[in-house]
Amino acid sequence: MLKLRHRFFWQLLAAFMLVIILAGGGVFLASSPNSITRGIFAHDISSEMTQIWSDHLADYYAQHGSWGDIVILSIGYRRAPWDDEYNPVDYILATAEGEIVAASDNARLGQSLSPTERSLATPIAVEDQQVGLLLLSLSENKDHPPLLTIIMFALLAVGGFLFVVGLARHISQPLVDLTAATQAVAGGDLSVRVPVRHRGEIRELEVAFNTMTERLSRADELRRNLTADIAHELRTPLSVVRGKVEGVLDGVYPASTEHLAPVLDEIKLLARLVEDLHLLSLAEAGQLPLEKHAIDIAALLRDAQVNFEPQADDRGVTLALDFPAQAPDSFAVEVMADGRRIAQVLGNLLTNALRHTPPEGRVTLSLSVSGGMARVSVADSGAGIPAEDLPHIFERFWRGEKSRSRAVGGAGLGLAIAKYLVEAHGGEIGVISPSMMDQHGEGTKGTMFYFTLPLASLKQDSEISPA
Repeated sequence: MLKLRHRFFWQLLAAFMLVIILAGGGVFLASSPNSITRGIFAHDISSEMTQIWSDHLADYYAQHGSWGDIVILSIGYRRAPWDDEYNPVDYILATAEGEIVAASDNARLGQSLSPTERSLATPIAVEDQQVGLLLLSLSENKDHPPLLTIIMFALLAVGGFLFVVGLARHISQPLVDLTAATQAVAGGDLSVRVPVRHRGEIRELEVAFNTMTERLSRADELRRNLTADIAHELRTPLSVVRGKVEGVLDGVYPASTEHLAPVLDEIKLLARLVEDLHLLSLAEAGQLPLEKHAIDIAALLRDAQVNFEPQADDRGVTLALDFPAQAPDSFAVEVMADGRRIAQVLGNLLTNALRHTPPEGRVTLSLSVSGGMARVSVADSGAGIPAEDLPHIFERFWRGEKSRSRAVGGAGLGLAIAKYLVEAHGGEIGVISPSMMDQHGEGTKGTMFYFTLPLASLKQDSEISPA
């Protein structure tokens, strides 16, 4: 496993070292006195400088009639046209027979040219008669001996090796961390996170991985909570039904309306729970059938007020409509929606608002239009929702008070269903809590749920100002 995790590190290291060896080897060969470049420069001398030397020497021979005590000045040669420094040139001057009469190396004086040197030498002619032979070559650079070049190359290689080790480790370490973290996630550990300590694309990858694992962890927690909540929601009504039925069969209770009515109520509760779960599953899968057409959302709010007013009166709560004062009865806003589903959303929000509004409190339904969308608000004067509960308010089976009973608080599916139904219509749903109301200018008490729906036409935009 260790070799597998570090395989990429060694591949990077090998690649970097190969580049260093090739680059360093090229520099070493180029700086070597016996390198191929030496031959190239020697060729350049024979083609570019030899004519100057041979013409100069031919003039000397024509004036003196022989080579005599000739002294040849060391003429510098530029390696390249853009090079400002001149390098010394080795030379050999011989008679036409090959006897050396002048040379940069005095030890060669009086010797004869070798056959190879004779073949490379340039003839010197005076009046079409060969009088000498000239051989030129670049001098070796005495200031930079091969040993020093080797030492410099070795130091460069060591420094390069240390640098690429650090660079390879820096590049490969995030992949090693991500590999280990991915294997941990595959093994079921969703709490693992990778350290975010790099820049650029690697940092984005680390952040994306941590975000993914956090969402997976949250989804796994919701899945486990869903299983537990469903079991809890089913256990209570089934226990009531079982107890009542067993009591009737055992003769403990008579089969009367008084004892069978609670059984029917629990069965209805179970049926509603199953229907809600089915609705949620369809909405999540994008298969919820909707019969959209132009409906008057203002009329829908008036119907909701009429239907929920008895429930509000029983709780001592005022249920009011907030429509334009100049035409409250004729006020109309058409939206494209499934009236039955939107009535269900209103019912869930109103039930939730009435449940959390104390006696002598107030629940207000309001409607406004802006930007091609109708905005429906359900505001209550209750205690509000704590800020830490807001991120979970639309999750299924979620209850702010964990100890709240199903009879008092419902199954915890109403807001989740409302969210999916509104989004299926192309709108959005949200909540403003006491901790957020200062920012919206709505006061500091109560809670307001709102949702938007697309207008059937845009003509009402100029007729209504946002509430």
